[in-house]
Amino acid sequence: MKHIWYIAKKIGVGQGARFTRFMLLLGILSVALSVTVMILTSAITNGFQNQISNKIYNFWGHIHISANYMNDFFDAEAIHLSDQTIDEIKGVDLRSQGSIGAVKSVTGIIQYPVILQNNTELEGSILRGIDDDYPYDVLRKFVVEGSLDSFMVQPRSVLLSEEINRKLNTKIGQYLILNFVRDGKEIPRRFKVAGIYNTGLLEYDEKIIFVQRKDVAEVLNFGDKEFTSYEIVLDDPRDIAEYDNFIYENIIPSELFNYSIEELFSDIFNWVRLQETNEKIIIGLLLIVCIINMVTVFFILVMEKVQLIGLFKAIGATDAKIRRIFIYLALRILLIGLGIGNFVALGLGFAQQQWKWFKLKEADYYIDAVPIEFNLEFILFINVLTLLMCFLFMFLPAMILSKINPSKTLRFT
Repeated sequence: MKHIWYIAKKIGVGQGARFTRFMLLLGILSVALSVTVMILTSAITNGFQNQISNKIYNFWGHIHISANYMNDFFDAEAIHLSDQTIDEIKGVDLRSQGSIGAVKSVTGIIQYPVILQNNTELEGSILRGIDDDYPYDVLRKFVVEGSLDSFMVQPRSVLLSEEINRKLNTKIGQYLILNFVRDGKEIPRRFKVAGIYNTGLLEYDEKIIFVQRKDVAEVLNFGDKEFTSYEIVLDDPRDIAEYDNFIYENIIPSELFNYSIEELFSDIFNWVRLQETNEKIIIGLLLIVCIINMVTVFFILVMEKVQLIGLFKAIGATDAKIRRIFIYLALRILLIGLGIGNFVALGLGFAQQQWKWFKLKEADYYIDAVPIEFNLEFILFINVLTLLMCFLFMFLPAMILSKINPSKTLRFT
């Protein structure tokens, strides 16, 4: 066994083995390049899926309850869930039925259409009146100008998106007029711009402004516990379908509806899921290319060493032992290629995470840089799959060894 491995390591060593070294290097580079691209493809796909999905979940929750199914947030009908119903929703735990987590929170929101006015500039938008139990830590990450703390404590303050702020040409500390329409009457109110946020989700940033619930409830004649919708946040978004069905069938009153945020933003989520298909196609093609390249390189190596094979047979080496030498050589190529490919992929990925070299147009892709999120289990799967598939196909050119006649090959040495 040791002498076979020793011979395999020595193939390509020496001054007269330039072509052999070139083919070994070509095989290593082929494996390394394929593995690098496969790992980065998986990391980028994971990044797109997680970062875009989490942005939507952070701002909209996972499940909505409202008076109408799949409203477009222009329906401003007030609804009320009793404390008992809210506690019942919070207490739902389907982990015994296979779910990953439970219900994390239930938050009431007032959403209402308004017209923003700054001097002669007018812009329609949807205000979100949020209470003290809103997850401000999520919102804080997206505030790019001004102060979220001022917004939280200062009466009649408003958070605008960068997109709306650009259209209205406002500044921090400036006052705007918010025009409400109730019972056919226009009700203007002055609000102070406390901050500017940017999520990168154009569908969101073109419409939404934030105000404190208490500043609009009186204007809209809403009671203390009346909202236009309730947002349910789960421990894990993979449980959305199970909890959505359970809450509809067992908890909420018959006059209300609930729906998942994935239904509301179906276009975005369908686009995100499409990346999985692209990922599978790219990885499959790269694996096929890697196998073809390895088989080609190995076949050329076997034919280039045909005289050496004849010499081994002439001194009594069996086909099985000679085949093992070249199988070890193939394993050497694969292991070195896998090592280089993993190193390069992880290095480039971590560099992109740190410095964000490769930028994206946020209006088109919802994020401003190519996202990288490694999945260690999938990286291991890619390595094992590449190793096994390439190693399996190495036996095809190795079968040629049994066809080599030592008397014919040594005749020309």
